[in-house]
Amino acid sequence: MWCLETISKINAPGYARSEPSPLQFHPRVLAVRRFVKAMGVPYEYEMRLKRSIHRYADQIVSRPLYRPEEGWSDEEAIQQVTLGDWNEECLHKLFTELT
Repeated sequence: MWCLETISKINAPGYARSEPSPLQFHPRVLAVRRFVKAMGVPYEYEMRLKRSIHRYADQIVSRPLYRPEEGWSDEEAIQQVTLGDWNEECLHKLFTELT
């Protein structure tokens, strides 16, 4: 039953399919994706991280490489961005429900 529900959601009008990123095979993007896959976090958070990697791939590639003591690594940066997006989404839902 779950598979049929998923297929019907995918085939529903208005389902936004994202185009593959031209940077999806860039070494830095692949490294972040491997890191996320190995994290062992709950499924929802992993999917949000992967969505952020897809959404911000151009920024991952253009970021300077920092030494460990100088700034966030790509992995830390994608986690912070993902948590920030998730927080904004939750706040938006909360405030739309209140109004």
